Amino acid sequence: MKALLLIILLGCSCSRNSKLTKNAMGMRLIDARMDIERVDEIKWKVGKFKEAVVTQSLVFRVYMPNVDKDDLNYLTKIKGVNAWIMRLIVQRGSEEQDLGSLYARFTSKKSARGQTGGTPTSVTVKIYYAAAYPSERFRSFNCPAFEHNKRISKMSIQGNKDAFDINIAQPYSYPEKSHLVELTPSSFNAGNSLVGKYFIEIAPYNFETKMIYDSFKRIPMHVEVLSEENQTIKSCSGIHPERTQR
Repeated sequence: MKALLLIILLGCSCSRNSKLTKNAMGMRLIDARMDIERVDEIKWKVGKFKEAVVTQSLVFRVYMPNVDKDDLNYLTKIKGVNAWIMRLIVQRGSEEQDLGSLYARFTSKKSARGQTGGTPTSVTVKIYYAAAYPSERFRSFNCPAFEHNKRISKMSIQGNKDAFDINIAQPYSYPEKSHLVELTPSSFNAGNSLVGKYFIEIAPYNFETKMIYDSFKRIPMHVEVLSEENQTIKSCSGIHPERTQR
């Protein structure tokens, strides 16, 4: 099951707007910027006596392209683009795996007062170990499921803050199920190891027709988990985790 906990931050961005260009060669959003801000470990005290600490998940924030409202309206009314779709790719060794996708609408649903919000300025991405992902019940185990005893020992943000371009081309179907980015979080399960490089890719999208308007563009920055270490949880030796729930 794919997972990814995302918290939307709405508001004004102080960064420079990307510019929508239109010419005989097509349409393009130039000077788009998507930075990644800090990456943190979420700690998990485990053991019958809480004597050990392992990693539950990692979390980082991704800033969305800052686009003028008139350009967003043009993309929606003329081209049919009404959202950004993003996917998370993990690279482990020479292999890459698509861990799932999500989309952010240019304009949110009407609120109870009839107001509408703009496109989110950032999303916070939370990636779980399998032992913590399934539910709050799993996260309440004193002895983690699946014999999880790992703690991230080294991780960092790699790449640069260079601007990049996003093309708006002929649409084609993207049938993969995507999660809507809203205040209600979705979650992401990275498995029994978080070691790897985590890349965010973005493309123009229509969430109603499930059409994508160009191939995914990988943003210049990514998160890398370089190493993790096994922790000793003496009080969990030979214990079934479901018998040690708080």
